[in-house]
Amino acid sequence: MSANKHIALITVWFPPQKSVATNRMLAFAEYLGLENKIDVFTLNQEEKSVEWNKNVSVHYRASSAIFEFLKDHQADGSLVHKLKVATRLLLSKIVQNPLSKWQQKTLSKLKEIHLNQPFDCIISSFSPQEAHLVAIEFKKEFPDVKWIADMRDEMSANPYIDVTTKNTLRKVEQKVNDYADAVTSVSLPILFDFKELLPKVKIFEEIRNGFNHDFKRNTTDLSSKNEVFTLGYFGTFYGKRKPGIVLEALKQLLNEQAFDFELQIIGAHENFSIPSEIASKVKTLPPLDYLKAIEKMAQFDGNIQIHPKSEQKGVFTGKLFDYISVQKPILAFVDKEDVAAQLIEEFNCGYVAEFSDLEETKQIIREAYNDWQDNKIKFATNEQVQSLHRKKQVKKLTELITSLTK
Repeated sequence: MSANKHIALITVWFPPQKSVATNRMLAFAEYLGLENKIDVFTLNQEEKSVEWNKNVSVHYRASSAIFEFLKDHQADGSLVHKLKVATRLLLSKIVQNPLSKWQQKTLSKLKEIHLNQPFDCIISSFSPQEAHLVAIEFKKEFPDVKWIADMRDEMSANPYIDVTTKNTLRKVEQKVNDYADAVTSVSLPILFDFKELLPKVKIFEEIRNGFNHDFKRNTTDLSSKNEVFTLGYFGTFYGKRKPGIVLEALKQLLNEQAFDFELQIIGAHENFSIPSEIASKVKTLPPLDYLKAIEKMAQFDGNIQIHPKSEQKGVFTGKLFDYISVQKPILAFVDKEDVAAQLIEEFNCGYVAEFSDLEETKQIIREAYNDWQDNKIKFATNEQVQSLHRKKQVKKLTELITSLTK
């Protein structure tokens, strides 16, 4: 891509905020910014503009303080977490456009910069809807600037939202349909849904989340094998995504055969129960910074992926790419018909069981344990791993911008 491209990235998710969405947006800024001028428009209570690096500037604008207060933090206890979730759900039914102040301020700053140094392309990332609403209003006024609508999640097709929210998001989608030049998303099933919903948009591109580090494990060295079969889980539990069946399977295996293990759960809210029979073998630990988490994943004999079956398809979940990247086996308790299971099987880098099937859960834990005893390690090849690096994924975005701005 030519170094003179000027790109706007509109998102509420950017450091210092921490989330899977933040990681995606940071990768967009980092790798697009290697050869181009990037202005990021994002959310923070302190309003300021800063130079992130020589090619990336970040413009922080504020919203209502109540929504900042209600954001989840992994250090929240179970009660605080539940109260925040309940309050957010209640407010979402009362306030349909909670970031309207941020939207107005961001649009104003976006236009101010454009009038001094015109943008070649703008990228907005959902959710929330306000990022796209900024882009829509800008596109109405400056129709020659190309707009890529990035969809990390479904909008109106989300099976978990109420009718009012669905109708609100459908109206936003109709405007995206009228003004967007291209749509990107994290997986093909979600992208195919948008192809049906947005018939006027001509270009669709899958940009997976991927991983963003350069840690490499020596896959020929088995010295990292633990004395006890040690599993790790990284991230939170919420809704139906809970470890109950996995913990029950571990309890039963402990009773049924000569099987010993340790499970470390890192960064989860305390919203689940551990059977007393295995309580001494399960440790709950605080969250780790990204690179420390990567190093920790590489120390385990297997890493656990949990995601229940649902109407929602196209869910890799945030940690899957990180798990693959450290080249240790993955024990996936997921929807066997969705993309995560398909990728693990394609790369032959782990074991897959249906989330709700206790016998399958026990079976793959037993299989992983037996392979561990026999010094067999399932892992993706170096080539497969590198295909999932965020740099490679953003390269597809780079090529898309090049084609749009010729």
